[in-house]
Amino acid sequence: MIFAGVHIGGVLLAALAMYFVGFVFYGLLFSKIWQASRGLVDEQLQEQSPMWMAGGFGVELISAVGIAWLMSQMSISDLSEAALFGLTAGVLVGVPMRSYEFIYNIYHSLPGAIVDWAHVICTFVVCAIVYSYFV
Repeated sequence: MIFAGVHIGGVLLAALAMYFVGFVFYGLLFSKIWQASRGLVDEQLQEQSPMWMAGGFGVELISAVGIAWLMSQMSISDLSEAALFGLTAGVLVGVPMRSYEFIYNIYHSLPGAIVDWAHVICTFVVCAIVYSYFV
């Protein structure tokens, strides 16, 4: 189904792929670095409502819609063009937006910021690649 030039199924799969990248980054590979960068311990995270995870998927879904819409406006469908678009958007849009927390957080943890920056770049690239199969 296409809506406003965007393939809805492709957006959903791209958002799921982005969410999975987040799980790998923050749940498996870099959880301790990220937690330490924010002064968090496991108990604090376990006290959080699981509804926040659904909210996180909402963020990925909105991001996937935006990336898909931009790709459709720019007629990007080739895998390599999609990957380059995701990389460019991640570096020029995602990284600056994720830098606010690094700048304004009291911890100013460069390792934590690097995890966030790498995460946003990877999610943008993965999203664009997955979506390229639907255009």
